[in-house]
Amino acid sequence: MEKINNALIKDYTTYKLDGYIKEIIFPKNYDELKVVIKDLKNKYKIIGNGSNLILSESYNHPLINLKYFDKLEFNNNIVTVGAGYNLPKLALECAKKGLSGLEFASGIPGTIGGAIYMNAGAYGKEISNILKRVTILDEKNNLKVLNQEDLKLSYRDSIFKHKNYICLEAEFELIPGNKEEIIKEIKKIIETRKEKQPLEYPSAGSVFKNGENYSAGRLIEKAGLKGTKVGDAEVSLKHANFIINKGKAKADDVIELIEIVKEKIKKEENIDLILEQEILR
Repeated sequence: MEKINNALIKDYTTYKLDGYIKEIIFPKNYDELKVVIKDLKNKYKIIGNGSNLILSESYNHPLINLKYFDKLEFNNNIVTVGAGYNLPKLALECAKKGLSGLEFASGIPGTIGGAIYMNAGAYGKEISNILKRVTILDEKNNLKVLNQEDLKLSYRDSIFKHKNYICLEAEFELIPGNKEEIIKEIKKIIETRKEKQPLEYPSAGSVFKNGENYSAGRLIEKAGLKGTKVGDAEVSLKHANFIINKGKAKADDVIELIEIVKEKIKKEENIDLILEQEILR
């Protein structure tokens, strides 16, 4: 089992924030994970690629990374994949097999476990559209298989946010299609993201959830908040619902900037923006 003490936060989150974390653990299989979970007694956090995470130095519990849970199996149009597998990589591997349904995920820099945790989505599609079942470790350290309907998947939400379950692997049902057309769609989505999102800087994607009747990015832009900075954290000039790291931003800079945005939108629009990203501090 791998362990790293005083690890750089920037190595394990897409914000690439400054600072160090106490400890990160990399179990290589279910048995090692079970031992770690038992020893830590719920004082830990499971992370994937850190693509939706604001991680502060003040967070004082170990992190568990499931990068070794990277199984990938194809059975016709059914795909079984480990929680630590990279989501865009999976989309491409499925495309190579002529399987459609994951194209939307091509530019989401997360892992399978993280994508299910938040029911990741883009372009009107979500993980819930193709997910059949998951294998989990429950609160009593028992292995269980949950069907899609058991996961309470909704907009950027799932049962994993409300119960101490750990996703170990997932099964997706995809649609057979034309390989060349699927790859073409993936390339189109990646190009669209490059045009509309500030991918040249570290970030963690959309900061706030959209509402039923509003776009968070449009509200932030309307409020004149593009370019607002705290330290090296900045509201992107390219897409107002992104906060970017211009160099050596810390978690506290990002958190303070989030509060500035929330307060101004509340004052001007009487709307309470809901954070899509997760803060660990």
